[in-house]
Amino acid sequence: MSTFNSLSYATRLVDAGVPRDQAEVHALVLQSVYDEEHKQYATKADFLELRQEVKQQILHLEMKTDRIEAKTDQLEIKTDRIEAKTDQLELKTDRIEAKMNQIEVKTNQIEAKTNQIEVKLTEVEAKLSAEISGLTKTVNECKEEFLRFRSDVSVLRTSHKYIVWISGGVATMCLSVIALCIPIFLHTLK
Repeated sequence: MSTFNSLSYATRLVDAGVPRDQAEVHALVLQSVYDEEHKQYATKADFLELRQEVKQQILHLEMKTDRIEAKTDQLEIKTDRIEAKTDQLELKTDRIEAKMNQIEVKTNQIEAKTNQIEVKLTEVEAKLSAEISGLTKTVNECKEEFLRFRSDVSVLRTSHKYIVWISGGVATMCLSVIALCIPIFLHTLK
């Protein structure tokens, strides 16, 4: 971000023939306008703060993902244990085989739940990608809005002369109307 050097500006005005008092006042006014305008700009610190917040959110989501992965690992361990027991039950009688079929059904349910968890993990990853993309889009929109604002400010800087000219014209018209109304008013008082 550029800065405005009011002392250098005042010195240049004095060198150009402007009285020192007027040059200093002119420089101070221009400095205050410059400072006020630049309060609206996003700074590097603002972007760093936003970046830190995004990192914290990502870390938070990573922690949640790690917990889900740990639970998935636990379910896989349990599934492995159930499969080992199923192998042992296959060696038993026909009656035990019927029970083993029940256990296999339960194992399939656990695998289906594991698949559901994997699907949910995929959805979470897609959602995270979409949110990151949304943040990128928001940052780009902010940049575009800033550039539009900057061009609007440039237009306003050059248009103040016309506003003063129009205001003078309106004031002249008002005074003319008043000057025309005074004789009429005085005539009605007679």
